[in-house]
This record gives sequence, structure tokens and C-alpha cells, in this order.
Amino acid sequence: MTRALPRTNRPRSLLLEIKRNADRPWWWSDLDWNALECALVHHPIVLERGRPAGPLSPGFLAICLACWRALRLARREGYNYIYTVECDWTTIIIASLQTLLLQRNPRHVILQFIMREKTPALISRLKYAFMRWCFASVHVFTCSSRAETSYYAEAFGLPPDRFAFVTLHTDSKYLTVAGRPEEPFLLAAGRTFRDYPTLLAAARGLDVEIVIVAGRGSLEGRDIPSNVRLMYEIPLPELIDVMSRCMAVVLPLEDRRISIGQSVLFQAMALGKPVVSTRVAGTEDYVEHGRTGLLVPPGDVEALREALRQVIADPRLRRSLGAAAREQVKRQHLPDHYARDVLRAVV
Repeated sequence: MTRALPRTNRPRSLLLEIKRNADRPWWWSDLDWNALECALVHHPIVLERGRPAGPLSPGFLAICLACWRALRLARREGYNYIYTVECDWTTIIIASLQTLLLQRNPRHVILQFIMREKTPALISRLKYAFMRWCFASVHVFTCSSRAETSYYAEAFGLPPDRFAFVTLHTDSKYLTVAGRPEEPFLLAAGRTFRDYPTLLAAARGLDVEIVIVAGRGSLEGRDIPSNVRLMYEIPLPELIDVMSRCMAVVLPLEDRRISIGQSVLFQAMALGKPVVSTRVAGTEDYVEHGRTGLLVPPGDVEALREALRQVIADPRLRRSLGAAAREQVKRQHLPDHYARDVLRAVV
């Protein structure tokens, strides 16, 4: 439940999000609140059925009313910032209300902003036209890759200084997963914008098993090589267990201008696993080729196969890449790091 914050010289902020319960975000307990130069209150909009699919869906009016009340509370209590996450309904409604009412206080900050890329389709062009109007009141968009900041500034016709690159974070608990004996298989996981056709083609030249954890239907109709084993939509704890035992993690991605693949990337890095990934917007800011992982060009079957052969054949390389990746997570990609980077970007 939201509570009033005492007056303080530190920025006073409200975090607004739709949840199935009133629990605070997973990262809340990882922050050093005494050291952070901000005061933050969690303001959940609890919907047991989850996020509505659209404006005509049950629960949408409730979200609108809750956002309106949150704005009134923030103004009445003198909050400096109101935070929303990604591009969910709270983000769209708060931005629309502020733009419609010509309001800029509290300053609206969108964390980990992401939207599907604009396409020539009419519905996509109309969506981006609406968002261009809607987001006129947003103070700062934080993005998880440098490429996104320029892409969205161009797509929305907004000043580039309103978009800030803030490195993503992961759960510190992955750093504490006990080391498991390495088993002779590679792991690929994820559903969104995965380039599994390139991985399947590269797998044909390898003599090691590749486990792919994907969404149901994502590989339907594909010719699956004999050394590839498919698993579908397994629970996260099971995925982490499988990842902790693999030789390396493969992250084949489509060439997009938005961030993709970073959840799996950071899980692997925190577990100390070497990562072989496509060089795209979502990975090039986080993987240093040859030091914390291996990067290959998009859609390049031979380059991916050769990189996988390297990590398969060289245990020392696997240990070196994995150790450097894990150390990078400890230094740069935990919730405390993220919170401090956000504050530097918006205050």
C-alpha cells in the first residue's frame, strides 16, 4: 500500500505497476536504501486477472482510475517523479493524462522502455503516431541498449537527451548458485526474436548435444538435427538448473534495433557460463568479444558454428569467458548498480 513520504531533500518518487498481488518487486530487498539518494514508494495496481488485453477488456477502467488517483496523490504529496515500467498500460495512461492536461509534474520516467519496431503496416504507423503524441510529456525514457536510444528518439521525433542508456540488471541470487559439474551439452533458451533457424543449421556440423528451451510452436515444422533436443516452456528454476550444468549458452538472435535476449544473457553471465551470441543491439553493449563472451554476425551459420567449436574444444576458454562475465555482473549489473544509474540519468 502506498504511504506518504516524509519531506526530505532527496528526490521523492512513486513506482507504479500492475501486479497480481501487492508484493514489492523482486529487486526491492537488494537495494541499499540508506546509501541511495532517493526515497521511493511502491504503488501497485492489483489485478488478480493480470493485465487487460486492451481498452475494452475487463479491468482497463480500473487501471485508468488507479493511475488518475496515483497522479493526484503524487501531486498532493509533492513527489518529484513517477516511475512506470516498459510500455504497459500504466506507462501509456500516465503519459496520456500528463500530455492531455499539459502537466509535467511529477516528472514521468519510463524504466526499461521497449516497444516493437515500427513497420510499414497501417496499424503500426497509427500506433507510433499516437505514441508520439502520448509521450510528449515523458521526462526520461531509460533504455537497455545504446542503439535503442537513437532509434526511439528518431521514431517518436523527440529530443535525443530524453532517452538514456541504463545497463540492465539481474537477480543476485544467480551468483550464489552452487557450481555444478559441467556436462557435454550447449543450451539455447528463449522465445522472442530468436534466430533458431541459424542455430539449427550450425548444429549440423557439431558433435555435441544442443538443448533448446523454447515456446511451444516456435520450432514447429523445422527439420531438427539429431543432436538437438527440444524442451518447451519449463519453469525458471528448472531452466537455471539446466543452465548451471551446460558447457556454454548460445543466444541466436534476430537483427533488431530493440533490446532482446538480455534476461537469458545475464542469467548465463551470473552463473559464470560462457555465452556465444549474435551481435545485435541487445548484446553488443554487454558482451566484450573474446573477454566476456563471443559475438557473431547476424544470420551467419559458419561464424556461429566456428564460435561454438571454439568453446566446445577449449575448456580454458570456457572458464576464462565465464569467470570474466560473472565478474562483470558483480561489478555492473545488480539492482543497486541499476538504481544508481537511473538516478544519474533522471535527476
